[in-house]
Amino acid sequence: MEVDVNVDVPETEGVSEQEARVELDRLLSDPQFHSTERNRNFLRFVAHEMFEGRAVALKAYTIAVDVFGRPPSFDPTTDPIVRIEATRLRASLAQYYESRAEEGSVRIELPRGRYIPVFTKAPPQGDSLDDTDTVNEIRVQGTSSEWRNVISKRSLALLAIVASALLGSIWLSSARTPVLSDKPSVAVEMKLAGDQTDNEAGLIRDYLMIALSQFQTLKLAAGETPGIVRANTTQSVPGASLFKSAYRTTSPYHIILKYHPSEADRAVWWQVVNPLTGEAFRSGVERASFDKRSEADVRRELVTNLATRLAGTRGVINSIELAHELAEPTYGNGCILRSSLAVERSDVNELWEARTCLDATLLALPNDPDVNAELAIVLLESEAPEVSTDLAVRALALANKSVILAPMSDRAGYAQMLALFRNGQTEAAFVAGYRAMALNPNNSVIPARLSAMLFANGRWMEGAGLAVKAGMIESTPHSDAGLTLALDCYRRGEFAEALLRVQQMGRSDDYVANILEIAASGQLENAAGVKEATIRLKARGEHFWVSFRSDMTARHYTPAFIDQLGTGLIKAGFALPTPMAAASK
Repeated sequence: MEVDVNVDVPETEGVSEQEARVELDRLLSDPQFHSTERNRNFLRFVAHEMFEGRAVALKAYTIAVDVFGRPPSFDPTTDPIVRIEATRLRASLAQYYESRAEEGSVRIELPRGRYIPVFTKAPPQGDSLDDTDTVNEIRVQGTSSEWRNVISKRSLALLAIVASALLGSIWLSSARTPVLSDKPSVAVEMKLAGDQTDNEAGLIRDYLMIALSQFQTLKLAAGETPGIVRANTTQSVPGASLFKSAYRTTSPYHIILKYHPSEADRAVWWQVVNPLTGEAFRSGVERASFDKRSEADVRRELVTNLATRLAGTRGVINSIELAHELAEPTYGNGCILRSSLAVERSDVNELWEARTCLDATLLALPNDPDVNAELAIVLLESEAPEVSTDLAVRALALANKSVILAPMSDRAGYAQMLALFRNGQTEAAFVAGYRAMALNPNNSVIPARLSAMLFANGRWMEGAGLAVKAGMIESTPHSDAGLTLALDCYRRGEFAEALLRVQQMGRSDDYVANILEIAASGQLENAAGVKEATIRLKARGEHFWVSFRSDMTARHYTPAFIDQLGTGLIKAGFALPTPMAAASK
């Protein structure tokens, strides 16, 4: 249990309650403090409880119910929401104060393992940093009410130096030793019935092994039983000396399959098990009907469904690993898992965390193709296409390096496709995209994103066809596929269908989706649809319609389709600049 320690310190190192309140208000109103609204509420709540003398009673349950709206039946052992959000808030604070090193300025920390904020003052910049200084703490008495606050004398300054010299990672704002995690180890076993169905069952297992290896999110065991789990060692990883503990031991996964054929269809029952404990994580059945198809076509559908279900980005095993990661973040494969989630959510803070973690991992593993590729993807997602910085150039360099390191990796090919397209090399991007699709035909994300690129480039039928294909691979395809089909409906004059599709996407943060919603609503004279999407876009820029043409051009949409959308915006009541006037801006 953590305790507060009283020590004698000079008066200038104390933080009064008034100073603490002023800093809290200043921080929460500063737009440079990149944190979600609910994490701002989180910080505001725990600080208020401390000011009012209720810090001792501050528990995860109270925060979950009062801040995050969890029901009274909330159980912190099964719902890690408070730990997850505390990690994100801790990272946002560390990131913010890293750029504010004014001597004597008040700053706020959230120590790991507790929810009581700490208010400190930055030390004189000439002071030497001694490890013992980080444990010197004082208790401050408030004036209007009794409140308790632990002050770490020089911990933030030390963390800033450690973060820069060691890995530059946001997770070093905690006291936890940095740890690398590897891909999970998986063995696949087909339970045979001992009859004439064994041959087909064996084929399904063999083809599934191929499909799982194409995702490259797992480490496959050669046999039907899980291999030896890698032990923690700093000797096995290039650059692991940057970490005090190289690998987090990962439990292996054992996939058990049973084949059930019938006259009408073919089915495979599956179960994912922890062989060390015998715990069954998840079970299910994948089924494919003949419907006048050949045995090979049915087998192909079964294998695709199984591979996506088990090894896809949102598959069973990655979902289990991600849950572990959100509770106890790691570097390495952990960064990649959290990065995929951040990209899917388009959350600014999560993208920043992912970028920082991947950059740190790259210092230890500079030739890891997955880390290079994922960092390229995150860099591209971190800024809008109309913003011109060096990030796109760096992303392309990382993606190209990843392809060189792992030419058979669909992740590397996907990253290269995105980077080439952002840098204006559209034809090369399409070649890279189709190549990535061939490397892993079961990854729906690749055809979904490629469909959006092709459609923007004026290859409408080709783009719409790939969007349909992405939906056939996975029942809930990537949002880019849905947006492409919605845009195609608008192009063909089916405005009501376009509006329905884009509203069903639920992508309130997507620029093109909001533009489409306004344009389709304008065509239909739907004032409510125009108003809702306008509010969302105005949050990005007060006069978004002024830069509409240039913003869509930056996304490589053709002038003809931009004009089509512009017609809808005009009908929605927006006075667009003429193309010539827009080009001169």
